[in-house]
Amino acid sequence: MKKKRLTALLLSAAAAASSMQLGALAAATPNKADYEETDKNFAKLLQYSLYFYDANMCGTEVTEKSRLPWRGDCHIYDAKVPMQPISDLTGTNMSKAFMEANKDILDPDGDGFIDVSGGFHDAGDHVKFGMPETYAGSIVSWGYYEFRDSYEKIGEAAHTETIIRHFCDYFMRSTFRKEDGEVIAFCHQVGDGAEDHRYWQSPEIDAMHRPAFFVTADKPATCVVSEAAACLAINYCNFKESDPDYADKCLDYAKALYQFASDCDKAVLKSDDGPAAFYESKKWEDDYCFAGGWLYLITKDHKYLDLCLKYDDYYAPPGYVLCWNDMWNGVSIIFGRIQDEYPEICEEARVATGRGQYEKLNFWEQSAKALDFYASGSKDTPGGFFFMDEWGSARYNAAAQFCALVYDKYKDGIDVYDPDQKDYHFSDWALGQMEYLLGDNPINRCYVVGYGENSAKYPHHRAASGLTMAEDPGTHKHVLWGALVGGPRKTDQHSDTTNDWVDNEVTIDYNAAFVGAAAGLYARYGNESMKPVADFPPEEKQDDTTLFSGNDFWVSGYYMDAPESTGAGTTKLT
Repeated sequence: MKKKRLTALLLSAAAAASSMQLGALAAATPNKADYEETDKNFAKLLQYSLYFYDANMCGTEVTEKSRLPWRGDCHIYDAKVPMQPISDLTGTNMSKAFMEANKDILDPDGDGFIDVSGGFHDAGDHVKFGMPETYAGSIVSWGYYEFRDSYEKIGEAAHTETIIRHFCDYFMRSTFRKEDGEVIAFCHQVGDGAEDHRYWQSPEIDAMHRPAFFVTADKPATCVVSEAAACLAINYCNFKESDPDYADKCLDYAKALYQFASDCDKAVLKSDDGPAAFYESKKWEDDYCFAGGWLYLITKDHKYLDLCLKYDDYYAPPGYVLCWNDMWNGVSIIFGRIQDEYPEICEEARVATGRGQYEKLNFWEQSAKALDFYASGSKDTPGGFFFMDEWGSARYNAAAQFCALVYDKYKDGIDVYDPDQKDYHFSDWALGQMEYLLGDNPINRCYVVGYGENSAKYPHHRAASGLTMAEDPGTHKHVLWGALVGGPRKTDQHSDTTNDWVDNEVTIDYNAAFVGAAAGLYARYGNESMKPVADFPPEEKQDDTTLFSGNDFWVSGYYMDAPESTGAGTTKLT
């Protein structure tokens, strides 16, 4: 790791000319015939989409693992969380008595600290939030499992495995177990959202306090523990051939976490236990069923169905879209796969959930029903974009695409809910939606950073921006390759400004299903003309901005008057 050095103290004021920010709100919507032809290179798209995870890596191995030269090791002090109840945003949410009783497990080297380093920053900020992190780990890994050939064909398999290992290593490091393997605690969050959002700077120079939040038997959170178990279970599948020892370790932790979730009281992650209003979970049953389904597929141990089937919400999938707060679409697909091998699951689920004796469950049919709803156009913008919600509209769209492509893989393109539809119409629908995201839309905007000249250029991301405030309209110092920005509004408009966290937010959960959708589209529609970009990413411009990121950094500030209550005043450097 290079020695950090302070290269300059720059005293600056933000420029007033907001015209430097491209794409204020778009004007009138043209006819679809006016749309420009998009660059549909799904090999390139898959390649680019992975690099967002390089930008959001956290820990002591970022310099080694990240493929972006402007990222370096950060938040290394996450390995030194003090063994104390939270005070002044320092310590953990565990009680002093609990930590004392379990100090040999929480602090095996006896130095008075707990190691919860690694993982990924949530978004353009630097908190490690449990729900989106476990979801992102699961879905990125699931995409690799379903469409592995796509990653291998474009030479991105090793890169992807670095990313998903980084997720798994963090989740296993965050799991604290007795000698017999029983889990006593799982760290689901590091950092405080309100404190973190006070600063706009690169993660390498962060020095704010970062409390750690844990799930214990006294502080249950079935949702986040189950989703971590799902991620680890999926990666047993991903590594069982290439690295069986690592795969077995992932499965061992997955089983232990699922048992922990089963033994503790069932509960959602409470807002006052870390996530506050940022990621308040609404249910746990979906995550619990998703993980249970994967564990059954892997082990064929019926106990996992016994544990989870009674919580299945069979009719839920059409209600929303796959996301960190709703896994029912994923559950219907995984249960559909089990149904193919073990048809009895349908009757067992009916009985377990107390449904009427004449109800005939078919998980694939329910999955297709949801996809038919998405593809019906009833939720489309005037420009034809499937729109579920304003905040991060593109992530919901990409997740629906991913589910459509996985469904078609297993059902050979047949819509079992509406058999009169043409084969692979779900995949064709996903293709059209991705074309919209790549620029085939009323404002000719590509919602993938760096993909084309018409891409969004001002994602809401501290590290990539190189700025000291989100309101600064200046050009970003680094390209946040492959990041899926928030997306269009219901009117097909979009604000490409750094400070717009609705239209231009980027997060690890936004990109999660987007990566899988790109892989699925390449698997279905790829051809010899689609190739990844050679020597990617391109070299950074050789100017003074190369000093201002990664393990080197710069500081800017401004002087401000700070009057005291006594009437005296000082001038402080901020």
